[in-house]
Amino acid sequence: MSRIPTVVLADDHADFLEEVQKLLAQDFQIVGKAHDGISALGATREQQPDLAILDIEMPGLSGIQVTRAIRESGLGTKIILLTMHQDEDYMHSGLEAGAQGFVFKYLMRSDLRHAIEEVLSGRTFVSGHDTRPRSSK
Repeated sequence: MSRIPTVVLADDHADFLEEVQKLLAQDFQIVGKAHDGISALGATREQQPDLAILDIEMPGLSGIQVTRAIRESGLGTKIILLTMHQDEDYMHSGLEAGAQGFVFKYLMRSDLRHAIEEVLSGRTFVSGHDTRPRSSK
Protein backbone atom coordinates (compact mmCIF):
# COMPACT_ATOMS: atom_id res chain seq x y z
CA MET A 1 0.00 0.00 0.00
CA SER A 2 1.38 3.41 -0.93
CA ARG A 3 1.86 6.18 1.62
CA ILE A 4 -0.74 8.96 1.82
CA PRO A 5 0.83 12.24 0.59
CA THR A 6 1.29 14.94 3.23
CA VAL A 7 0.14 18.51 2.59
CA VAL A 8 0.51 21.96 4.15
CA LEU A 9 -2.28 24.40 3.24
CA ALA A 10 -1.98 28.19 3.43
CA ASP A 11 -4.57 30.87 2.71
CA ASP A 12 -5.46 34.02 4.63
CA HIS A 13 -9.21 33.39 4.19
CA ALA A 14 -10.33 30.83 6.78
CA ASP A 15 -13.44 29.76 4.82
CA PHE A 16 -11.40 29.05 1.70
CA LEU A 17 -8.79 27.16 3.71
CA GLU A 18 -11.54 24.94 5.14
CA GLU A 19 -12.96 24.35 1.66
CA VAL A 20 -9.58 23.19 0.36
CA GLN A 21 -9.12 20.96 3.39
CA LYS A 22 -12.53 19.34 2.83
CA LEU A 23 -11.68 18.69 -0.83
CA LEU A 24 -8.44 16.93 0.10
CA ALA A 25 -9.09 15.35 3.51
CA GLN A 26 -10.13 11.95 2.17
CA ASP A 27 -6.98 11.29 0.11
CA PHE A 28 -4.28 13.43 1.71
CA GLN A 29 -2.87 13.93 5.19
CA ILE A 30 -3.11 17.62 6.07
CA VAL A 31 -0.09 18.16 8.36
CA GLY A 32 -0.29 21.93 8.64
CA LYS A 33 -2.50 24.94 7.98
CA ALA A 34 -1.45 28.57 7.92
CA HIS A 35 -3.17 31.93 7.49
CA ASP A 36 -0.08 33.92 6.48
CA GLY A 37 3.14 33.43 4.58
CA ILE A 38 5.48 33.35 7.56
CA SER A 39 3.45 30.59 9.24
CA ALA A 40 3.23 28.72 5.92
CA LEU A 41 7.01 28.76 5.57
CA GLY A 42 7.45 27.64 9.17
CA ALA A 43 4.95 24.79 8.82
CA THR A 44 6.57 23.64 5.57
CA ARG A 45 10.07 23.68 7.07
CA GLU A 46 8.87 21.85 10.19
CA GLN A 47 6.63 19.24 8.56
CA GLN A 48 8.55 18.81 5.26
CA PRO A 49 5.37 17.75 3.45
CA ASP A 50 5.16 16.20 0.01
CA LEU A 51 3.10 19.19 -1.14
CA ALA A 52 2.41 22.79 -0.11
CA ILE A 53 -0.69 24.51 -1.50
CA LEU A 54 -0.23 28.25 -1.05
CA ASP A 55 -2.36 31.30 -1.75
CA ILE A 56 -0.33 33.83 -3.71
CA GLU A 57 -1.52 36.86 -1.71
CA MET A 58 -1.03 36.42 2.04
CA PRO A 59 0.12 38.74 4.81
CA GLY A 60 3.75 38.60 5.90
CA LEU A 61 5.14 36.78 2.88
CA SER A 62 3.41 36.15 -0.44
CA GLY A 63 3.03 32.63 -1.75
CA ILE A 64 5.72 33.43 -4.30
CA GLN A 65 8.13 34.55 -1.55
CA VAL A 66 7.35 31.39 0.45
CA THR A 67 7.96 29.31 -2.69
CA ARG A 68 11.34 30.96 -3.24
CA ALA A 69 12.33 30.41 0.42
CA ILE A 70 11.30 26.74 0.28
CA ARG A 71 13.40 26.23 -2.86
CA GLU A 72 16.39 28.04 -1.33
CA SER A 73 16.19 25.82 1.77
CA GLY A 74 16.57 22.72 -0.40
CA LEU A 75 13.31 21.04 0.64
CA GLY A 76 11.85 18.67 -1.92
CA THR A 77 8.29 19.84 -1.20
CA LYS A 78 6.24 20.31 -4.38
CA ILE A 79 4.31 23.58 -4.53
CA ILE A 80 0.97 24.57 -6.04
CA LEU A 81 0.01 28.24 -5.94
CA LEU A 82 -3.64 29.34 -5.75
CA THR A 83 -4.89 32.72 -6.89
CA MET A 84 -8.04 34.66 -7.74
CA HIS A 85 -6.10 36.72 -10.28
CA GLN A 86 -5.96 35.60 -13.88
CA ASP A 87 -2.64 37.29 -14.43
CA GLU A 88 0.12 35.75 -16.52
CA ASP A 89 2.75 37.73 -14.57
CA TYR A 90 1.70 35.99 -11.34
CA MET A 91 1.88 32.63 -13.08
CA HIS A 92 5.32 33.26 -14.56
CA SER A 93 6.66 34.68 -11.28
CA GLY A 94 5.36 31.67 -9.35
CA LEU A 95 6.80 29.13 -11.76
CA GLU A 96 10.13 30.99 -11.90
CA ALA A 97 10.24 30.95 -8.08
CA GLY A 98 9.95 27.16 -8.17
CA ALA A 99 6.25 26.28 -8.00
CA GLN A 100 5.17 23.30 -10.10
CA GLY A 101 1.47 24.14 -10.19
CA PHE A 102 -0.72 27.19 -10.58
CA VAL A 103 -4.49 26.96 -10.00
CA PHE A 104 -7.09 29.69 -10.33
CA LYS A 105 -9.39 29.62 -7.30
CA TYR A 106 -12.50 29.75 -9.47
CA LEU A 107 -11.32 26.51 -11.15
CA MET A 108 -10.23 24.83 -7.92
CA ARG A 109 -13.03 22.24 -7.84
CA SER A 110 -12.24 21.08 -11.37
CA ASP A 111 -8.45 21.63 -11.45
CA LEU A 112 -6.93 21.10 -8.00
CA ARG A 113 -6.99 17.30 -7.88
CA HIS A 114 -5.60 17.07 -11.42
CA ALA A 115 -2.94 19.65 -10.52
CA ILE A 116 -1.93 17.60 -7.47
CA GLU A 117 -1.66 14.39 -9.54
CA GLU A 118 0.46 16.14 -12.15
CA VAL A 119 2.74 17.90 -9.67
CA LEU A 120 3.29 14.82 -7.49
CA SER A 121 4.18 12.92 -10.69
CA GLY A 122 6.90 15.46 -11.49
CA ARG A 123 5.01 17.46 -14.10
CA THR A 124 3.84 21.08 -14.18
CA PHE A 125 0.18 22.10 -14.13
CA VAL A 126 -1.34 25.48 -14.97
CA SER A 127 -5.10 26.14 -14.79
CA GLY A 128 -6.64 26.69 -18.17
CA HIS A 129 -3.81 24.91 -19.97
CA ASP A 130 -4.29 21.27 -20.93
CA THR A 131 -1.10 19.51 -19.88
CA ARG A 132 -2.11 16.04 -21.04
CA PRO A 133 -0.14 14.64 -23.97
CA ARG A 134 -1.80 15.23 -27.31
CA SER A 135 -2.06 12.50 -29.89
CA SER A 136 -0.54 13.32 -33.23
CA LYS A 137 -2.89 13.36 -36.24
